[in-house]
Amino acid sequence: MSKAPSDSLVIVAAAGGGKTTRIVNQVLANSKERAAILTYTKVNAEELTNKLYAKAGSIPAHVEVSSWFTFLLREMVRPYRNAMHHKRIAGMLWIEKRSVPYVPKAKTAQFFFYEGNRIYSDKVAHFVVECNKAANGAVIARLEDRFDHIYVDEVQDLAAYDLEVLKLLLRSKIKITLVGDHRQSTYATNHAALHMGFRGIKIIDKFHKWQKAKLLDVRFETQTHRCNQTIADLADSLFPNIPRTESLNFDITDHDGLFTVPSNRVLEYFNRYTPQVLRFSKSTKCFPFEAGARNFGECKGLTFDRVLIYPHGAALKWLQTGDIKHVTDKEISLAKLYVAITRARYSVAFVMDKPSFLPSIKSF
Repeated sequence: MSKAPSDSLVIVAAAGGGKTTRIVNQVLANSKERAAILTYTKVNAEELTNKLYAKAGSIPAHVEVSSWFTFLLREMVRPYRNAMHHKRIAGMLWIEKRSVPYVPKAKTAQFFFYEGNRIYSDKVAHFVVECNKAANGAVIARLEDRFDHIYVDEVQDLAAYDLEVLKLLLRSKIKITLVGDHRQSTYATNHAALHMGFRGIKIIDKFHKWQKAKLLDVRFETQTHRCNQTIADLADSLFPNIPRTESLNFDITDHDGLFTVPSNRVLEYFNRYTPQVLRFSKSTKCFPFEAGARNFGECKGLTFDRVLIYPHGAALKWLQTGDIKHVTDKEISLAKLYVAITRARYSVAFVMDKPSFLPSIKSF
């Protein structure tokens, strides 16, 4: 018997809302439920594993933690690959853009595989979908025998045929919990053309479509334990159509809120408050802090007391004019800026030589 539509859920949680902790607590509280916890990156998988060890002392027998691609290969590609491909699959070949775009799908070995035995990373989920079809649903049926509940953390990173795999899971007997924040879509599992309109921050539209199809419920969780309310409000202003974030950080320090710092005082500011320096990319000049600076997208999941942001061109125009269109035109830039701002507990400072037009940002 299939699960009820409301059994599956996507939780859209604000930055600092404790998404990972929530998953760990839930799987530990349901010891009779065979669970898999999946996430795109190996770093996130290690974080989940570490939290399980911290809370339970080990990985419980009823729980498996895996990166997304490892799970697809082990649980969905290899068991029934004979339905599509007769060669042993040795592993995966990572592809930054799109693999062999001119090879037709009918040529299975060339379309999906490098040298016949290493599957292209942008074709893994596609192979799963086709293999499940060729095997008359056996790929999903096997998972139904293996797991009662599958959690997918950082779901906003999934794209193209990975969304088709999610849809297969949502239609299965397995309870599915998706957790993430489309505002933090700084990575993508692949760059295939399918579902291009639901990539990145627009994945929220796919969640709403699935909700209308009764495949899942969408729940917004709006509390943050990290950012104070002033910082949360600035981050929220980048996404005006999303429910507002409520801060549970009530700490008061000697330097709280939002600031601009002129370049001729940046060393003074840094020495006084020791913030983490953040930049859009390595091409963003942040002298003399290059050695310790972190890129916006690479600091997702991290928390700092204070951050000092070197704004890229679009962000600088937004800060100078107050016009959000300067940062909303490029979605990946918008997501990275949201990530950068929401790393801080107490203060966010922007290096700029003129005051900001935004009234909540004070001059240092």
